[in-house]
Amino acid sequence: MSARGCDEVGIGAQYVADVTELVASVLAAHGHEAGQYSVLGPDRWQVVWNPERTGFAAFLEGRHCLVQWRSPVAADEDQPEVMARLLNHARSVGKTLFALEVNEISCRAGVALGMRPIWMGCEAYLDLATWSLEGGRRMKLRWGRGVAVRAGYHWREAFPLADAADRVSLERLERIWKEERPERFTDSFLRTSFMEMASLRRYVVCEGPDGVVASTTAMPVNGRGWYLQDLVRAPDAPRGALEGAMILALDTLRDEGFEFASIGPLPFWHPEGQSEDMYRLGPIGNRIMRTFDQRFQFRNINMFRTKFKPDRVSSLYVLRSGRVIAPGAARSLTRVLSHRVT
Repeated sequence: MSARGCDEVGIGAQYVADVTELVASVLAAHGHEAGQYSVLGPDRWQVVWNPERTGFAAFLEGRHCLVQWRSPVAADEDQPEVMARLLNHARSVGKTLFALEVNEISCRAGVALGMRPIWMGCEAYLDLATWSLEGGRRMKLRWGRGVAVRAGYHWREAFPLADAADRVSLERLERIWKEERPERFTDSFLRTSFMEMASLRRYVVCEGPDGVVASTTAMPVNGRGWYLQDLVRAPDAPRGALEGAMILALDTLRDEGFEFASIGPLPFWHPEGQSEDMYRLGPIGNRIMRTFDQRFQFRNINMFRTKFKPDRVSSLYVLRSGRVIAPGAARSLTRVLSHRVT
C-alpha cells in the first residue's frame, strides 16, 4: 500500500528502511524517550503515521503480536491519534498489540481505546543545565570516581569509527562483558552492540594500565538531549570506573549546551519506593517478567543508574489490546523480545 493510501484508510504501515530520512527528521523534532532511536537500527521496524506525517508509532511484528517500543514519536497532542492508528492496524492484521514502556499520555489514550494497562516503572532524567557533582546528593559518585583515579584510571571520549585502536578496545570490552553472563548475548532489539548506529552514538571509556575497562554509549533522544544507553564494565574494573565514564559523558553534553539526559527506563522502580502495582500482570505476564528479570537483572540496573539521583521522572506503562494474554501471543511477545526480527 502506498503512503498516501495508508493515510486515507488510517491503517497500514511502512518499513523504516523505506522512509529512513523522514523517520530521522521526526525523531530529531519529537523524540522524547530513551530508546526511540532504536527504530533506525537494523531490525525490521515498521511505522504507522499520523495523516500529516509529523508523528509515528514504531513496532516489530511477531507471528501473533505487534510489539510497539516506547510512546509514539509525536507532539503530545498527536500521540493519541497515532496510538489509535496503530491499534487499528493491529486489528486489521488480526494480532495482539503490546505497547511497551509508554508514557501517561499514551496510556490514557490506550485505555480510552479499550487497551489494558500495567504500571511498569519510571524513566529518569537529569537536567544538564544544573548537572554537577557538588553537594551531598552526588557524594557517592565523587567517592567512587576517586577510587578509580587513585588506582591509576582515567576517562576520555572514544571514536571507534575513526580510530582502529578504540574499535578494538571496545569490541574486546563488550565481548568479555557478555562472557560474564551468557544472557547478555541476546540478539533482540534490546541487545548491546556498540557498532550498531555508530554514526549516531558517542562513546566514553575508562582506561587504565591494562586498557579500556568500562564504557558508556550515548544515543540521541532528540536534538536537545541524550540517553546514556549501554553501560559496559569488565569484571575486574575498579569501583568507580563506570560511574566516571557516565560523569564525563554528562559533563561533556552539559558543556556542549544540551538540555537533558535520560538515564533510562527503570523497571518497577519509583523514586518514593512505592510498588504502585495498580494493575496485575496475571500468571502469563508474571512468567514473562520473570524471564526478562533473569536476563536483564532489573534490580541491579536500577540500583546502579539511580546513583545519579534524577531531577525528574516519568511513569511508564505496558498496554495490551486483548482482554487476556493468549498463550500464542505470549510466546510471540517473548520471541520478539529475545530474538532479532528479520
